Amino acid sequence: MDVVLIIIAGLLLIVGVLGSFLPVLPGPPISWIGLLLAGFTKYVTFSTTFLVVTAGITFL
Repeated sequence: MDVVLIIIAGLLLIVGVLGSFLPVLPGPPISWIGLLLAGFTKYVTFSTTFLVVTAGITFL
């Protein structure tokens, strides 16, 4: 299950970076969702503070 989440998170991060250049896609929110999904795996450890601060920056 972790491998599937990592793959989906990676794809979302790539789409988010593309969204930074293409005006049709909302890049930062898509990238943040990718970070959030990666945080649910046991391979990536993000603190709650990191996710809250990046969410604030993203949605600002």
